[in-house]
Amino acid sequence: MKGRLKYFILNNAYDFERGAYENMEVIDNKLKYSSDKRSGISCFMTKVFDSLERGNVWHRLVINTENCSDDDLRIIVYAANDKEFTYKGKTLTADKVINDKSISLREKTQMLSQFEKKRIGGVHDILLHDVSGRYLWVYIELLGTSDRPAAINDIMLYLPAESWIDRLPDIYRKSDKESRFLERFLGIFQTLYEEVEYRIDRIADRFDPESADADFLEWLAEWLDIADRSMWSEDKLRDFMMSAVSLYRSRGTRESLSRAIELYIGERPFIIENFSLQKYRGSEMYEKILVPLYGKDPYKVFILVPGELIKNDNDVDALWRIAREFMPMTVDPEITVLEPYIFLGQNSYLGINSFINRPTNAVLDGKSRITLSVLGEQEK
Repeated sequence: MKGRLKYFILNNAYDFERGAYENMEVIDNKLKYSSDKRSGISCFMTKVFDSLERGNVWHRLVINTENCSDDDLRIIVYAANDKEFTYKGKTLTADKVINDKSISLREKTQMLSQFEKKRIGGVHDILLHDVSGRYLWVYIELLGTSDRPAAINDIMLYLPAESWIDRLPDIYRKSDKESRFLERFLGIFQTLYEEVEYRIDRIADRFDPESADADFLEWLAEWLDIADRSMWSEDKLRDFMMSAVSLYRSRGTRESLSRAIELYIGERPFIIENFSLQKYRGSEMYEKILVPLYGKDPYKVFILVPGELIKNDNDVDALWRIAREFMPMTVDPEITVLEPYIFLGQNSYLGINSFINRPTNAVLDGKSRITLSVLGEQEK
């Protein structure tokens, strides 16, 4: 290629918010189907892209979707040299129409119909060699369902049109002027080449846990020798990998263990190292309270986590695996889930999993009963 490809890209919340959408919401920098209905149509109209050149011939449109088959996708491409137009005696601009929240997207497509250049269904990768104009914008319809919401991950718009046929001798270009068969045939291989070129240009992103796609993230995790990768959700795994170097550098310390567990449950645990209790040895508290709770094994470490952060037994198992990963082999971890109850002589800690509030009067009405609960819940 003579020069680098030029393109516009929409791949984050800010980009999507600059357009207009219905039955969709921005989640994790993706535009996803969102509706009270189990299934339905979601719509998105992009902002107006400016090539800065009148009569610009556009090159290619690529829409990367999720949970959306070809049959569930409809696209309208608009282009113009001027954004101003007249509609029902009023002078408007394409920008203002797109950004006007009082107008439905269906109405917007009718108002902007004079700029319509291409209507396509069931294609995610479209050549735009027959679309010209300084400005271009796109309308997209997706068929989505609530259980597997369709999403737009990103949109790429390439410019200007640079066909490989321009590099052939004049005889081939002249003979293909009418049918344009050769140009479209070469466009297949050109698209593949440009896709590879784009991936090579952005190869550094694949080595960044924040930007790598889900499949490549697993491969990066193998590089860091992260054990039990399947127990981490995608977001937690990204955060863990961003901190992995510092965590493994201090592996075997209380700080690294506490930080690794925080990355999994979202909050630092309480860690009690049995040897630290030896200073109370010989006291009445040590024999009557500490020994029944924590025993006398100096190689035992107790990890206490709030019960509301633990969803099921899988989380407890995951915490145990993290503890084994970040503790010396000679140390034996024990996970304790702090339930919001007070049991004397057990793991009840005032201000942590037990709260005392103002007393309330008991009512003997034949309906009330005393249940197993906290002595007094923390006021909100």
